[in-house]
Amino acid sequence: MSKDTLNNPAQEEMLIVSMIRAARGVLGWSQPTLAKRSGVSLIALARLESNAVSPRLSTVSRLKAAIEEAGIQVIEGQPSGGFTLQVGARAIGHAAENASRNQVGREEDGGYE
Repeated sequence: MSKDTLNNPAQEEMLIVSMIRAARGVLGWSQPTLAKRSGVSLIALARLESNAVSPRLSTVSRLKAAIEEAGIQVIEGQPSGGFTLQVGARAIGHAAENASRNQVGREEDGGYE
């Protein structure tokens, strides 16, 4: 984490959760998808994202590895106290694939509500 957040554990935890949610959003991944790809249990991920537990280093490392494998690099401390997601071509491909899947699912369900 950036040195700006090291002195505030609550802020650091919120930053970690925000990074995970943002990356999932870019990829179009559900919690079950990220859990499966990272090897983290769905319960652990859901509890982490709902701020029910403090993130464990091993859990965050596995989630971050799955996100990076999908083509997103997390740049911590840019801007100061925050983060930037650098989205590569692989991540854009995942997002497009998931968007197509979601569109087909909506069409099969009778369209938009």
